[in-house]
Amino acid sequence: MNKKNINIAIMLITFVSLFPLLFIRLEGFQASIFWLYSTLMTLFLIFTYFHIDKYRPVPDLGYRPSVTVIIPAKNEKDAIVQTIEAILNSDYPHDKLNVVVVDDGSTDNTVKEIKKIKNSRLTLIRHEINRGKRIAFATGLKYTVSEIVICIDSDSFVDKNAIKFLVQPFLRKNIGAVCGHGYASNIDKNLLTKLQHYWYQEMFLIMKSMEAQFGCVTCCSGILAAYRREIILPVLDEWLNEKFFGRPILIGDDRQMTNLVLRGGSKYATRESEVTYQSNAIVYTIVPKNFKQFWKQQLRWKRAWVHGTKLASTFMWKKKFPIPYYFFIYQFLTYMNPIIIIYSHRLRIPLT
Repeated sequence: MNKKNINIAIMLITFVSLFPLLFIRLEGFQASIFWLYSTLMTLFLIFTYFHIDKYRPVPDLGYRPSVTVIIPAKNEKDAIVQTIEAILNSDYPHDKLNVVVVDDGSTDNTVKEIKKIKNSRLTLIRHEINRGKRIAFATGLKYTVSEIVICIDSDSFVDKNAIKFLVQPFLRKNIGAVCGHGYASNIDKNLLTKLQHYWYQEMFLIMKSMEAQFGCVTCCSGILAAYRREIILPVLDEWLNEKFFGRPILIGDDRQMTNLVLRGGSKYATRESEVTYQSNAIVYTIVPKNFKQFWKQQLRWKRAWVHGTKLASTFMWKKKFPIPYYFFIYQFLTYMNPIIIIYSHRLRIPLT
């Protein structure tokens, strides 16, 4: 029996053995839902921690492809110089690393600050009006011929070795994108920034480490993400022209690009494309320092997550085992979380 059939057999045996338990000691439909949620959450956590224990980032193997870092920027006069200089000072061959900054209609002194940097590897492009991150990234992409394209937020600062480590997985030709690891640069500002820092560690070190084991990281964070140029070029127009009920999509740029890479680039592509994560490619980013900023960010991210899940659901079921099961169970648990919390409080049903 081959490996695929063994995996299917194990899956069927597991679910067939668990299914009768649904009828044991249940007191109505609500109890069944709570029991199912608790069981799936427990199994999901066991599955996650089992796989993150096996995760290891790819070490420096000496791979040095040509790289262009694109920085979409709007009103970042206080951070943009530090962002650019951190990249230019990276431990990476200077003849293989270039930076393209796209000023997206800034109304402060962002452009003036950028022009203070005198370096032949830096290119500045200006949009007279704000056109959004997607358009800015696409504009920057036109000025690249590099094999690898990196997108970084304009208020994020790479570690000296980040780019070197970030590109190592691309030695495998089926790797389409790689996500770096984020820290809060302003962690000591207040309690909110501290909480966000540790939340970042959970999402990166736990979720992305687990997803990386299957080559299926579902979102390359915009604070530091690398893409194989030949994969994203065919889908650039689709990404730019996404619509929801006839209106352009202005959120979820990172999640949607990751989706398109995971799909294999063009919807007609046949090559299996993978997305992974490098915990040793470190970037420091400025996180919201007050609740109003944080709330707006989280609303934007959650809307993007819902929209991104819609696209991912159209192809995730085609992925190899166990990706579809992990993906769809995770979606179920996520959407059930607020329902479980509300009903457990209302009915005084314990969650354990």
